Amino acid sequence: MPKKIDFSVIHVTSEDPKYRATELNTHGPTVKGWQSARNCEYPQEVVIQLDKRCSLNKIQLLAHQYLIPSKIELFSSNEDTNTVADVNTINWDYLGYITLSDNQSTGFKSRELKSANVPVTTASYVKLKLGKNHANSHNNNNQVSLIAVNVLGTEILTRRHSNPENAEKLNDLVNDPEYWSPYDDLAFEMYVDVDVAKIIREMETKKRLAVISERFEYARKLKLAMESIRAAGEKLGKYELEKRHAIELEDYERARHKKNQMDDYRAAIYHELCIEQLLETDGHCPKNDECNDETDASSKNPLSPTLLRVSNDKRANSPQINQSQVSPLHVPRHQSPKKGSPSTGSPTNITTRGSFRRRNKSAGAIVKSTYEMYEEKPLPALRHSQTNEFLRECQMDNDFKATSKLTEREKKQAALPILVFGNDLVEKFYSKHYCDKEEGLNRLKEELLSYDNSRMHTANKTARAAIFILHRTLRDKVFSVYNLANEVIRLFFVQFVPGRVSPAEVSRSVDKLLPELLTKSGDTSARIHHMAVHTILTMADCKNVRDLHIIPVHLSRPVSSSTHPRLALSRAEMVEQLIINHGISTDKQSGLTCRTLSEFGASGLHHPAEAVRKVSERILVLVYKVNPRLVRKQLPPDDDITRRNLLYRQLFHEFDKIDLQRKKEMLEKTRVIQQCSVPPNSDFLSPEPTPNEINKCPSTSNIQNIFNYDNVNGQSKNYTISKSQSGGNIQNNGTAKNESSSSASGISSPSNNSQKEEDEKQCIFCNQSESSILAVSNSMNSHYWRSCPMLVRCKECSQVVEVSMLTEHLLMECERRESYTQCSQCSEAVKISDIKHHVTSCRGLVEGYNRCPLCHENLEDEEMCWKKHLMGEKPCPKNTRIKVQVQKTVTIQV
Repeated sequence: MPKKIDFSVIHVTSEDPKYRATELNTHGPTVKGWQSARNCEYPQEVVIQLDKRCSLNKIQLLAHQYLIPSKIELFSSNEDTNTVADVNTINWDYLGYITLSDNQSTGFKSRELKSANVPVTTASYVKLKLGKNHANSHNNNNQVSLIAVNVLGTEILTRRHSNPENAEKLNDLVNDPEYWSPYDDLAFEMYVDVDVAKIIREMETKKRLAVISERFEYARKLKLAMESIRAAGEKLGKYELEKRHAIELEDYERARHKKNQMDDYRAAIYHELCIEQLLETDGHCPKNDECNDETDASSKNPLSPTLLRVSNDKRANSPQINQSQVSPLHVPRHQSPKKGSPSTGSPTNITTRGSFRRRNKSAGAIVKSTYEMYEEKPLPALRHSQTNEFLRECQMDNDFKATSKLTEREKKQAALPILVFGNDLVEKFYSKHYCDKEEGLNRLKEELLSYDNSRMHTANKTARAAIFILHRTLRDKVFSVYNLANEVIRLFFVQFVPGRVSPAEVSRSVDKLLPELLTKSGDTSARIHHMAVHTILTMADCKNVRDLHIIPVHLSRPVSSSTHPRLALSRAEMVEQLIINHGISTDKQSGLTCRTLSEFGASGLHHPAEAVRKVSERILVLVYKVNPRLVRKQLPPDDDITRRNLLYRQLFHEFDKIDLQRKKEMLEKTRVIQQCSVPPNSDFLSPEPTPNEINKCPSTSNIQNIFNYDNVNGQSKNYTISKSQSGGNIQNNGTAKNESSSSASGISSPSNNSQKEEDEKQCIFCNQSESSILAVSNSMNSHYWRSCPMLVRCKECSQVVEVSMLTEHLLMECERRESYTQCSQCSEAVKISDIKHHVTSCRGLVEGYNRCPLCHENLEDEEMCWKKHLMGEKPCPKNTRIKVQVQKTVTIQV
């Protein structure tokens, strides 16, 4: 029978002082492994000497998670260990080689276990030659490492036994080439306590001997005990790791506590499972052959909470265990009569026996074939039973009611939460009782509130484990659990995430929870719907989440007509609330730009649900106050045919109100107009712009103004200044007509308004009166083209635009917009060829401020900030039009 062969490392090419080669001599949860020296030369060699000469069958190697050799060659030698004086003199036989993965696919978070079946050969030495390491960002010193080495081979017994029969059986057992013990595998040894692993191996040998001797009851007890003690060994291994970690942190109080906890747990397990009796250290024990459930290794003391945690989990999850082994709480009465219980053979207990039959008939069979334990509550009709035994069992159920155990599949799914929060806490979330889930959520809340950076697990790992649990509880059908889960989610993003969790992990958490919350936001139950909406908006208000723009991007996607009305309505309401809370952004990635919101609102107008259309109408009105042109671009033309539709008529009516209110505000600001006279033939007047220049009039926000323009011949004509981001033009309308023009770029006022308001004519940008403008310029067009301080000429396409809109013009409208990009720090338009130099000297834009594209200063986001900056007491030093105006004013005074 191939078995583990003990060995010792006798030679290595190099080693790290903290990770010496002697670490390879032992296996266990606390083993650190061997590492080569930093920046060592390759290949690296490790030579091990076997304790006994054997026939090699298999060699197992456990590699490091990122200090990984690309190739390992295997050699063996059968030289006598007593004659070898120097490792260099050994003659080696080549066995083969293995290759290892670079581990990038797992993110360097797992270790690769390689098992190599080698040609059968007799050996006393084994040599490992490690090739150059796989390069990665974690291995800066080009090291290689092995965590553990395991040698499996066949040992030939040479000792003689006093009992020839036992010797023959033992030889048959040991030399069975078909049997491989699973307890000699590295996958077992590296996770189970060392002492427990030795006991399990000894039990394995005794179990096989018991089978040969036909002691089947003894073999069954050993099998159940091995399964239970293995789980205990894994737990002891975790305790040992926690004790080592406490020692490294010099937290000796915690280390002492862990040591005492390990000793108490080990003693309790050994006592409960009767380890000494099963190992038969004092010779043959007749009790091991007795078929008695009371003395079964897995149910020796059914009231022990320690054993209940260890053994019941294995019994619930192992289909191969004999199904006749019932729960300790349901042992047949005739097998375990208890003190105070009536005898089943007494004629005075016929009524009692009848109550037992009635209970079994109503409660179902005693033996359960399910893989998961579940609670059996006493039926109301039986609570008045006078049987002492029944009352005692009911009291036992209340005292030792355990949560639902995890299946193997659930353990794999919840591996990370179990590692971070422990098995006891995670089990509560898999329970079928809502009280357990509520208790688990409250404990999770305490874990998040009490987290500090000194803990073993990082904040990112803790966050990922918590999100896995919260995502599961969000789908719970009990409202109290769902409500508490939403509360913990809000606490997670508001209190736990800031300053701890990385943006990438925050993004992953939001992506995990948001689809489930969006689904709940369309629930028919009002309280579930409102709770989901409240949680999503709270997450969106969190700065760490807001900076990622995940939630607005998801919510502002256009809705189709097939979208469920409740889902579409909840999305539209959340988008409206985000506009109110965060405002409309100019960042293209934010999901709250004018273009994105106008497209979302326009898609909602076509939804069959009236409530969705109403909310979409309100969203379009909010966007129209900021950028009318984009909103009108998403809608059909504003004409009589369109206004026959009631929805569009109401919407355009709201737009007209906004336009009228904006026009009134502009007129109120220009009530006081300074009058000045200028000689008609002044030398400093700018020449009349050419027709090509006229076509490059300023582009501004979507308002039109009609004014009287006196041409060179003194004839009066009506012209419209169209303020739009696509470039407004001065158009000759001929004689004045009482008509209203409408287009996608805006709504123009009637042309005769200029005749009714002759005393209020002024520049629509700087609010200077027409008389003062004509005193220094030949015409209003010349003023726009050359001297208006609120305008500037684009250096790329020579189009005249507002200073405040220059950045957007260069990025969106300019003929050479492909040559520009937007700086992520200051939001200015910068040439792509200059962006690297710009970033090094860029001063970031302060939140709530605007950035002047001329002098690159931050301006407070006020209503009159641009006019104050460009025309105030201390105007923008880079505004050349202010200088020209000052020079002309001085000339007039002279």
